[in-house]
Parts: sequence; structure tokens; C-alpha cells
Amino acid sequence: MFHRVLRAVFAVMTPGRFLPPNQKQEPTEASMSDNDRSRMSATKYLHPFLRGLKPLPEGHEDEIQQIREWMKSQPHLPHISDEYVILFLHSNYYKVKETKDTIECYFTLRANTPDLFTNRDPFGAKNKAILDITHMVGLPNKTAEGYNVLLYRLAEFDYSKLNFADAVRVFCMFNDVKLSEDRLSDGYIVIFDMKGCSLGHLTRVTLPALRAFMHYIQNAHPCRLKKIHVVHTVSFINQVMCLVKPLIHSNLLNLLNFSSEGPESVVDKELLPEDFGGPLQPVKQLHEEQRKNMEENYREWLIETEIFKADEKKRIKKPSKGMFASFTSSFKSLDID
Repeated sequence: MFHRVLRAVFAVMTPGRFLPPNQKQEPTEASMSDNDRSRMSATKYLHPFLRGLKPLPEGHEDEIQQIREWMKSQPHLPHISDEYVILFLHSNYYKVKETKDTIECYFTLRANTPDLFTNRDPFGAKNKAILDITHMVGLPNKTAEGYNVLLYRLAEFDYSKLNFADAVRVFCMFNDVKLSEDRLSDGYIVIFDMKGCSLGHLTRVTLPALRAFMHYIQNAHPCRLKKIHVVHTVSFINQVMCLVKPLIHSNLLNLLNFSSEGPESVVDKELLPEDFGGPLQPVKQLHEEQRKNMEENYREWLIETEIFKADEKKRIKKPSKGMFASFTSSFKSLDID
């Protein structure tokens, strides 16, 4: 029992992996439905960057062409812009094989885990509820290395208000917006503040959502993840790490850093909000500003992203379905001492 609980705690604190692309490239009309064709005519140049990516990075025409030729042989994958291709390539440091794997995983997960990648309206009741009880913030300034810093924490500590699958959905929505806003970021430093997290929150975790989330973060999310700081850690974090090491990739383990202190112990205080002794506006204010940006500028864009997914009816070789179980099991029956 305790093993399962500890395994789940790590999920509540894990972050993302890769980063962004987009440009003009006409779709193959014969391969598109009328509905897809009409929707793509309005959206195909706006993803994954709402405001575009001009000019495109130079010197990668060969890699783009290799990905294009490969995608032609994968009829289940959606048509995407050159900017989208650049996003995947950039996140994988322009390595073609790794980029193919990321693209496959990205669109397959988005097709097979609808609880996480549909109903993406930020004004939807479930999404609003998560935005009310969490703070998801991109800090305004970059590190000395040029990396963006993301901060996640609970705004309310009542675990009964948390729906884990909804939280993962909003987390992914927020990160899609950040990829669009930050464009081709050199990297991300992620801070998970565990203050207020309790074993009670683990009773809200659904195992299929957890598995899909971990798979997405490690294999599909297109950003360059540089470091994951978990701060205000719980007292049993060492036991957690002993149990979760077999469950995650070694490269992700190497990025993890744990601190019993706050964010000021892991990044320059000058980058932080006043909540942590820094000069910036409070976390709550930053969260509300970025939430407003999502709601006012990205609402339709987020809803439109639902068309970018694999079409399993067109897939030549079927993938394993192990990770796409229904979102039914949970920790509600666990006895937690």
C-alpha cells in the first residue's frame, strides 16, 4: 500500500520535458475530412505559436525535410506546419530519430487520453476549479544561462477540491501556452513547491492519468528541460525516491533536485516573487495575470488544439494500448497511515 502511495506522490511533483515550432506548408487535401479542412484553414498557421515564429531558425532545412518525408509514411499523424516540426526538432536538439519518437508519442497520447487533452476551454467549470486552487506561473525573467523558470504550487490545501486528471489537463494547457509565448526557449527550470501537499492529496490521484502524465512529460512534451527543483519537500521524500527510481528515465532522475527549503534555495532570489524574498510581484498576482492571458488570448487556440492528434483508424501499425486504460482506478480505497 505505502509503495503505491509513495509512487503517486512523485507524480504530483513531476514537470515537463521539450519545446516549440510552426510555418506555411499546405496540407494534403485528399487526406483531410471536410470538417478538418475547414478548421485547419483557420488554425494551421497558428500552432504551436499563436503569434508565429518568423523567421524560422536557419540551417535545419534538411532535418525538416527528413521529418516531412517520414510523416508522409505515417497516415495516422496530422498535418502540421513547419513551425510545429521545428518545435519538435528544437526540443530534441535537432536529432531526427528522437524527434520522430517525440512526434509519435505526442499525437498518440493526445488521441488516446481524451480526459487530459479534450475539453480545453479555460472557462470550463472543471478547468476553472483547478485554476482556482493552484498557482501556475512563468516567472518574468530568465536565468543567467537564458533559461525560463516555471513555478507550480497549491493555492488551496484542501485535498478534497483536487481532481487529478483535471489538474493534469490544465497543467498541459498552461504548458502549451508557455511554449507559444516563449517560442524556442533554450531551456526550462521547473520548481514544484510542495508546501501544503499531504497524503490526502494522493487519495485524489487516478493511476491511468498518472501513467499517461508521466509518459507525456518524459517522452512527448516538446521542451528542453534543464532542471527540476522540488522544494518544501515532505519528510519521507528519500523513501519516495528509492521507490520511484525504477519508474522513471535516468535522464529525468539526473535533473531532479530536492530541497526542504523554499525556491530561494535553488534559484537566484532576484528571479523570484516577493513571497520568497524576491523583488517581483506576488505569485498570486502573476498567476492571475497569466490566467487572464490564457482566457482572453488563448481560449479558442486551446480548443482548436484538439484537432492535432493521431487518427487511429489510419494507423498502419497499432501501438500498445497498455498506457491508455480508462481513467477509473484511484487511490480512494487506500489505507494511509
